[in-house]
Amino acid sequence: HRTDIAAHAEWRDDECALIATKRATALAHEFKHKLHVLHLTTGVEADWLAQNKSDLVTTEVSPQHLTFDQDDVSRVGTRLQMNPPIRYTEDRDTLWRRLKDGTIDCIATDHAPHTLENKNLGFPTAHSGMPGVETSLPLMLTHAQDGKCSVSDVVRWMCEGPAQVYGMKNKGRLEEGFDGDLVLVDLENSHAIQDADTWTNVGWSPLAGMELTGFAQLTVVGGIPVHGRGIGGSLRGEPLCEAGEAGTSLKFS
Repeated sequence: HRTDIAAHAEWRDDECALIATKRATALAHEFKHKLHVLHLTTGVEADWLAQNKSDLVTTEVSPQHLTFDQDDVSRVGTRLQMNPPIRYTEDRDTLWRRLKDGTIDCIATDHAPHTLENKNLGFPTAHSGMPGVETSLPLMLTHAQDGKCSVSDVVRWMCEGPAQVYGMKNKGRLEEGFDGDLVLVDLENSHAIQDADTWTNVGWSPLAGMELTGFAQLTVVGGIPVHGRGIGGSLRGEPLCEAGEAGTSLKFS
């Protein structure tokens, strides 16, 4: 059998992805049940949903499928192996277009941290999936800085969109009566991602070596500062409250 990672997007091709999305959408419409299509990856799915979505159907895309293509997979290898796979430049461009026109409702990370030991097993044995939560915001803000979208777009896709899709009350916007959840970011400086700087227990990032901007300098949840980074300090930053506790601040009174 093939052991070249280019086979991944061929085995799990756009036809099988479209069949699955069509089937799930038909069932949602038949039974009048809400459907959320996870981590959309193909242009044909996105184009089909643009014509066939209803109020019952929502969908998402991941930052990695908006960033990487087949050339990156060939260069980086199994660090970029995931399901559904990273696809082709044409797919990536269509996903961007359908995200901008509102067909795709929000961005989600598909965070799936596997150890480097399991990622280095070679294709197809290597585990599929990658960590992505902590780099998702700076990655999207870097796209904004590069002119792919606006900062307001990123806020809509990563804050308002998920709150609307999942019916999260008092989330997603800065308005009176909403929860005091916010993040202050630094768009003036950029940093190269290094495995050693990550918080994830598996200790690596698929973005290692990439220069990103927009790192969170202060993260506030429910009005309580929970994480901070100083300008010029460690890229990891530090927790500002006890893990798992709400409202117990370590640094602020």
